[in-house]
Amino acid sequence: MWVACMGRKGGVGKTTAALALAAHWTRLGRRVVLMDLDPQGSLTLAAGASPDGAALADAIAGHGAASEPVQTTLPGLSILTGGAELEGITPTQTLRSLVADTVADVVIVDCPPGHAALDRLAADAADAVLVCCEAHRLAVAGAARVIEDMRRRSPAPAVAVLLGRMDDRRGLDKAAPDLLAGAFGVPVWKMRQDAALAMAMNAGAMPPASGRAAEDAAVVAAWIEGAKL
Repeated sequence: MWVACMGRKGGVGKTTAALALAAHWTRLGRRVVLMDLDPQGSLTLAAGASPDGAALADAIAGHGAASEPVQTTLPGLSILTGGAELEGITPTQTLRSLVADTVADVVIVDCPPGHAALDRLAADAADAVLVCCEAHRLAVAGAARVIEDMRRRSPAPAVAVLLGRMDDRRGLDKAAPDLLAGAFGVPVWKMRQDAALAMAMNAGAMPPASGRAAEDAAVVAAWIEGAKL
């Protein structure tokens, strides 16, 4: 099962979503591999690995075989690391060709902001795309463009919007899921603000097994599994 966390803007919760979902599935006994396509290597750093994207960049460009995913400091999670070497590459290989079915039950791809070629590569591999954004106009506009791009694909992956840093005490945040679901015609999920999750990511620790973010990750994971079936 391949999941892409995608969004045209930076800082909209792609890495947070990837780690929260990875923690959820790992605790269920799934073999989860993270793939960091971001030249900034944010997912790699959050998982406690070194942001060296050379092996992944070479494999995607067809200059070498992909290395085995490296074990992170997070129990049960391995990663194909991202880094600056991914900037400006010309893909010639599919992402699915880089990860054997015997290695992973779930592959979660953290996409970079504003890199169309790598977004297309992730969409080619994805069973489900989470379009990550926040509940404000500029982020929503970027999400709309991603959704339209996904709809033009054949076959099209399952698509949903994931609103990050949500606070149900704010009127706009409370109303946003229903408003955007009506406007976009796709499911809209939320990842609520969670201090424990933020602390875990800053410390390079496993996202917590309980709390608002864990509850939200479980809801999103259930939708992905249903969409995949």
